[in-house]
Amino acid sequence: MADHKVTVEQLDNGKWACFLHLPWVDAPVNLGKEFKSEERAETWLDVSEAMTAIDVMVRKYAQPDKV
Repeated sequence: MADHKVTVEQLDNGKWACFLHLPWVDAPVNLGKEFKSEERAETWLDVSEAMTAIDVMVRKYAQPDKV
């Protein structure tokens, strides 16, 4: 059940980062890594480290009735 999405966005410092969007959280959640290019950020989303980061953030921001 994927009720979230992940986007790659450019930061003010010119680097790129991956953000997790959860319907019940007002602002996108930064997954904690910065990249020199959009392509590197998109590639990172395919590795297990990204999946772990997403899982951790989903649990961290979980709705109390879904835990």
